[in-house]
Amino acid sequence: MSETSSEASGEVHRIAQIPSLLTSSLRELLETFGEDIIRLQAHGSVETTNRTAVDDLRQYGVSREQQTNQRLAIEYEQLYGESGPANPLTSDACERILSELDAVLDTDRSSVDPDLTVTSMLIRITDERLQEVTPAQSAEFDLLFVADPAEPPLREPTKRLNAGRGLYSELGFNITNLNLRSVIETEAKYHQQSDGQYLSWGGPDDIRPRTPDRLAIRINDHVLPDTYGMLKPYRVTDDSILEVAESNLDDIADRTVTTGDIASGDEE
Repeated sequence: MSETSSEASGEVHRIAQIPSLLTSSLRELLETFGEDIIRLQAHGSVETTNRTAVDDLRQYGVSREQQTNQRLAIEYEQLYGESGPANPLTSDACERILSELDAVLDTDRSSVDPDLTVTSMLIRITDERLQEVTPAQSAEFDLLFVADPAEPPLREPTKRLNAGRGLYSELGFNITNLNLRSVIETEAKYHQQSDGQYLSWGGPDDIRPRTPDRLAIRINDHVLPDTYGMLKPYRVTDDSILEVAESNLDDIADRTVTTGDIASGDEE
């Protein structure tokens, strides 16, 4: 955690850099992380309405309307057998999940692929570059991401980066970011040598995040995808308010986006 001085009063503000993903699209996260995902929660729904006239009362303008709501949820947790993971998210498994998603939630009214919004995701990463900047004795870490509402300065950038997917305009997603909540060394966790937790944050209400700068930077550089990954600079003001420091935000205006753009109607 770094410190900067307030130019107005000389008051010291603590700046905490939180690695974050500016998408909650299941399709994108399965493609990006695949078998690295060891736990995932996601959900979505679609509502259709069928209206037909009642034949023998048609002259009186009587019609019948039926609404159908289809929901799909994922509560995935990797299971282990004698020879390793018993249900990894292989490319074949991901294709089967997306096929079910298409079968259940696709409608003629939608011009975009159906999708689910991911609310939490745990990935397991092996990277010596993370070990180098922690007291860890091994290079395997579990990284937990949890969805939080995108802060006002990041709402439009989040929408732009997900343009063309119809997440907000057609699928009704809330505008959320997946913020990193914890980094835990798996070896320490399994052997109970220590808690092995090298980054921890309780979310937007937690005004004292523990997020070492060098670890956060390496996660952003080497784990998160270039298009959707970023470091969010959070500033603690008066020890009671946690807010995104807009002046410290990365310039993400020039990032590559998906097909389409905000102007084409991908609004919230």
